[in-house]
Amino acid sequence: MVSPRPGPPAWSNTDVSRKADIRTALRKIYSYVGEYRRGMVLAVVLSILSAVLALIGPQVLRRITDSLSESISEGYDVDMDLIAGLCMMLLVLYGLSFLFGTIEHYLLPAISEKIAYRVRKDLNRKMDRLPLGYFDRTSTGDIMSRLTNDADSIGMHFAESLSMLITAITFLAGSSIMMFYTSWKLAAVSMIPAVIAIIFMFVLVTRSQRFFRQQMRDLGKMNGHVEETYYAMDIVRAYNGRKGSEETFDGINGSLRKSSFIARVLSGMVPRMMEFLDNLSYVIVCVVGSYMIVEGEITYGVIVAFIVYVRHFTRPVGQFADSVVALQSVAASSERVFEVLDAPEMEESPDSVELAHVRGEVDFRDVRFSYVEGKEVIRGFSEHVEPGERVAIVGPTGTGKTTVVNLLMRFYDYDSGEILIDGVPVSSISRKSVRSAFAMVLQDSWILSGTLRENIAYTREDASDEDILKAIQDVGLAQFLSTLPEGLDTVIVPSALSAGQRQQLSIARAMVRDAPMLILDEATSSVDTRTERHIQDAMDTLMRGRTSFVIAHRLTTILNSDKILVMRDGTVIEHGTHDELLAKDGFYAELYRSQFEGCD
Repeated sequence: MVSPRPGPPAWSNTDVSRKADIRTALRKIYSYVGEYRRGMVLAVVLSILSAVLALIGPQVLRRITDSLSESISEGYDVDMDLIAGLCMMLLVLYGLSFLFGTIEHYLLPAISEKIAYRVRKDLNRKMDRLPLGYFDRTSTGDIMSRLTNDADSIGMHFAESLSMLITAITFLAGSSIMMFYTSWKLAAVSMIPAVIAIIFMFVLVTRSQRFFRQQMRDLGKMNGHVEETYYAMDIVRAYNGRKGSEETFDGINGSLRKSSFIARVLSGMVPRMMEFLDNLSYVIVCVVGSYMIVEGEITYGVIVAFIVYVRHFTRPVGQFADSVVALQSVAASSERVFEVLDAPEMEESPDSVELAHVRGEVDFRDVRFSYVEGKEVIRGFSEHVEPGERVAIVGPTGTGKTTVVNLLMRFYDYDSGEILIDGVPVSSISRKSVRSAFAMVLQDSWILSGTLRENIAYTREDASDEDILKAIQDVGLAQFLSTLPEGLDTVIVPSALSAGQRQQLSIARAMVRDAPMLILDEATSSVDTRTERHIQDAMDTLMRGRTSFVIAHRLTTILNSDKILVMRDGTVIEHGTHDELLAKDGFYAELYRSQFEGCD
């Protein structure tokens, strides 16, 4: 069957562990800022201005406090005009600081979401350019986690964390300068706890990075396991595999709990430590400052200013730690995102041509292909198919039947040889053009969560209701349609359909597509004999005048084929019509007799 996982080895790349480099991650993510760079720079400037204005405020508070204390100690009237003017200045400073900060907090979330939007968009586009081998090695759940969890993490934390980091640095530098300017002795003593906090923070951040990276990997594994298990819940239950599934889930869940717990505990220790050191700094300022007042070295206004400056100095240390922790999360997420974005793509020649007026002539010339180097699964496959010819491909499981049509559709590129459509090598035809020439019905029927009309007219926006209704009639779904409350506009729930109904819908979709060539991979394997005969008549009509490739195990479905290719070990060992192959009394005849033994 033609599917994202047709047969290559099922290894996984989700366990690959690389050291996340924050600087590399930020450089890559910064490339997404692009047109939003001015807005981000404006937000950073506003953040710095807000911090600077907030740092000027304590000096005004100092003057107010000194003026009041001097008036009280000297016994003269308080200069209310001076106090009112200083209070008005303080109001303006803090008001502007609030305004700039508010604008900055509006700009950054908007930019962050736009960055996340672009990352998700690029990831979605990348999906169409990745070779199927990538999907063979990576679970669907892990890919979904990268598209959602990791992209959202980048959007939530990148721009905001950078702004927080810059603001924290501004407050740290500015408050340090202002404290030393106000009283270098008191500044030197009061900053001791902050220095201890900074050392503690860097040790903590260094040790916590691996847990954030493990957390993201565990989330990907969890999504992959849940998606695979619940997609095939009937099989899991039928084989009593629930216990094994739960054990796997518990293992992943336990690892996720451990990594998430340690990451949260380590990151949560920073604010607790900062709160303790913050209070310690206040004590130092009050005790040492009081002693210095007695000695006549400073005024009461200095202590008031220092209490504010200590807050501006210690809290940014916590913000600095939070921003670095958030950037670690960004680094871990971006590492996983760019593993996808930097993955090798299917090569597309800039000189690729587009097929026009496809006749359906196909040539395979000594085609060779291997999923793993050195282990060929297609060995010297050669065949000529005339326009409109019906070609059946049969053989034991694992002989390369599906791989042949995968190469024809350019899902994979062959190692050597050549495949031509209407005399044009498929390697020189764009993938989009190659695939638009085919309609396809697979054994595993894919049904869109949408209306019946959307499912049957998929990618055929110009399909009329008459075309859709005729296809429904041809595949035997007229009775099913009559039971739907809103007809063609009824929303279909895939899980509510039987396997046969899903396959009938897939066949109807191929009919409406009206492509010049067909690929039918066990197209009637999930329907009963009566429905199969009904569909076979419709398929005969559909294949008339179209080049058709039919992969089948039930040989009754390919008896009227113009040519039957019998494959074994990656190559054609017999070919001819049904009667010719029976007359040869070879491998095909053996297969045919094995299916009909005891039927007389």
